[in-house]
Amino acid sequence: MPSLLERQQMKVHDPAAHTFWHWVRFDLLARVAIDHAATEILDIGAGSGMLGDWIQAEHPSIRYRFEELSPLLDQALVERFGAEARHPGDGNIPSTTVVALLDVLEHIEHDRQALTTLFQRMQPGGVLVVTVPALQWAFSSWDTELGHFRRYSRGQLRTVLGDAGFDVLSSNYLFPELLVMLPLRKLRRAKRTDVDFPQLSPWVNRVGYWISSTTARLRRFWPLGTSVIAVATRQQSNG
Repeated sequence: MPSLLERQQMKVHDPAAHTFWHWVRFDLLARVAIDHAATEILDIGAGSGMLGDWIQAEHPSIRYRFEELSPLLDQALVERFGAEARHPGDGNIPSTTVVALLDVLEHIEHDRQALTTLFQRMQPGGVLVVTVPALQWAFSSWDTELGHFRRYSRGQLRTVLGDAGFDVLSSNYLFPELLVMLPLRKLRRAKRTDVDFPQLSPWVNRVGYWISSTTARLRRFWPLGTSVIAVATRQQSNG
């Protein structure tokens, strides 16, 4: 039987379930890829493959590849993107690839170990983009039932990346306008049978995208937000 997380990912494969907060993250990731002249994006923990659909539509010159541990989701990704898009989970990652860990790290119990392993796979000069849910005080049953081990502050994400060997280029909060959602989730006590990600009307998505795109451009100024985004690199060796 699919887990709650797998059901969530299968649900958000439907374009009607895509939301402005997904698009804002994807915009930021694409900007990093363009700035670093990347030829491909490797989506680790790809889930529904929403990022792949977006890249193919918005930036078709950038190749999309994925890694996914869930056999159920992996098979769905192969059916949509082809077996050639599947990247080996232990394969080396060239410096021309931007690695995306979008809301994945919080699902990994030993996050430093996982990041260290990823660091060792990446060639010098490679770039990593990470997003995670923010603020441990907001941890709720929503996190538990999705398999989250923790939420992060901006400083904590910077520290765990640095401990794994990465040089952190930036670490910022996103979506300060959505902070009101956190206490509402925390107040809910009933066990969830589904994930409370709403389907938004096109109008609400357009307005939300305009607001969140604006706050994302000003992200260096926000002291809090519902997510953290960090950009890190494996530095070129001096030798």
